[in-house]
Amino acid sequence: MEYIMDNVQILYGPHLEIKNEYGVWIKNGEIYKLLPKEDYPNHIKCIDGEGKYLMPGLIDLHVHIMWDGSRDPVATLEEEGYEQMLIRAVVYCQNYIESGITTIRDIGSVDDIALHVAKGVKRGLIKGPTIIASGKTLTMTGGHDPFWARFVDGPDEALKGVREQIFKGAEVIKLSSTGGVYGRHEGEAVGNSELSMEEQQVICDEAHKFGLKVASHAIGRQGILNSIQAGIDTIEHGHDLDEELVEMMEEKEIAWTPTLYVYQQIALLDEIPAYAKQKAVEIVEKHEKAFKTFFDRDILIGAGSDAGSPCTPHTALLDELLMMYKFLPNVKEILKTATTNAGEILGRKVGQIEEGYRADFVLLKDNPLEDLKNLKLVDQVYVGGELVYS
Repeated sequence: MEYIMDNVQILYGPHLEIKNEYGVWIKNGEIYKLLPKEDYPNHIKCIDGEGKYLMPGLIDLHVHIMWDGSRDPVATLEEEGYEQMLIRAVVYCQNYIESGITTIRDIGSVDDIALHVAKGVKRGLIKGPTIIASGKTLTMTGGHDPFWARFVDGPDEALKGVREQIFKGAEVIKLSSTGGVYGRHEGEAVGNSELSMEEQQVICDEAHKFGLKVASHAIGRQGILNSIQAGIDTIEHGHDLDEELVEMMEEKEIAWTPTLYVYQQIALLDEIPAYAKQKAVEIVEKHEKAFKTFFDRDILIGAGSDAGSPCTPHTALLDELLMMYKFLPNVKEILKTATTNAGEILGRKVGQIEEGYRADFVLLKDNPLEDLKNLKLVDQVYVGGELVYS
């Protein structure tokens, strides 16, 4: 497949600079070259972009594709069998494509459902975004999100657990370093440390041997510290981040996926289970403060919606970006969290319109750099250079 996308306003490179004097030459699923019209080869087909805005496909770094985003997804999970959850996950793939989201990272799914859906997309059986999935989360016995956990206790079990997920096809490893807000009525607190630093270090070392990154669910301070010391790649949530922890993250080049919107939802809405609402209310202010305080530091911040979680539907990435913007009104820097930054966090050639990058891109009717809400105005979506939605 080879063509030139012509007559477009390109959000180019790592800084999303508008370029309108070039066409984008797509070849073998990649962005081969940007070139001026007078240099177009005669034998290459041109597609008229009609002056629309060509931007990188969006990336959501934190989703749970088999959850339904209702007020209580665990209740839905308990009512549905494996087959229904699998069907639900496949259906949501189309939602992502239609929203211009071309890559998602699924970090936590019952019975490794996300691994199967990811393989289906990769083999062309399902039309959807690229899915980078962990499958089960590595959690201590009785730890956070037990419904999709692979329980590990001690370094030997941690080693076996990470090897199992790699064997099953995981492309990222997820672990729980602390308790959480939603998932269990009793038996956990957000500040509680769960997997130890030693257990996490074994997981990180083994995952890194296989070239995989490790994401840590970490809300409380001690759990964040344990993950940083263990060599984690991304802190998910990070409510209790402080100056000392951020300096350590800068030194070790650890990224942060804040997932602001989901906690604001849980704290705000009355239909959320009461135990979760109470815990969320207690921590959202420090979450907001951490984001405002540390956004401009030397750490990569990526956008993750936690879609599938309570009142956080597939897709909620735009809601996450708008929440970020509410706290820090800088359109370009916020948009980079779901494009440039996210691609760098994944360690993949995605998230940019630049030579050598995968041809995942979206045509929008209006400029997203003027208003993030223009991300809703999706005209066409391409994954690997192939038109998947129009």
